[in-house]
Amino acid sequence: MSHFTKVQTQINDLVCLKKALDQLGWKWKHDEAGVVVRGWKGATMKAEMSIDMGKYDVAVVKNENGSYELVADWWGIETTRGVTEQDFAKELNAKYAYQKVVAAVEDAGYQIDENSVQKDGSVKLSVSKWG
Repeated sequence: MSHFTKVQTQINDLVCLKKALDQLGWKWKHDEAGVVVRGWKGATMKAEMSIDMGKYDVAVVKNENGSYELVADWWGIETTRGVTEQDFAKELNAKYAYQKVVAAVEDAGYQIDENSVQKDGSVKLSVSKWG
């Protein structure tokens, strides 16, 4: 019996996802032809990308609308790494959103002068544009 379950996310940019994962210090593999994702009792699945969580992985799977879902044996990850599905998704979504904003700012020709984390956890960016 498979224990792989999905987490709903708003991820649609693998470049920003990879930067977010790097920022969090998580190791990942990407191959459009597919990588093996490890689950409970040796169960595996193929995905475009995997995030190494030690004994288990998180699969990054493209769905029919073009965005990506996170699929994993969350019980196995929580028991071996102490990371819950909700905490993982919350932390990843926050870093991903930050990377999306940075990419949009840079695409618009702005430079980030300063960024800081506020007491409430929000991020404040100061940007400028010369020209």
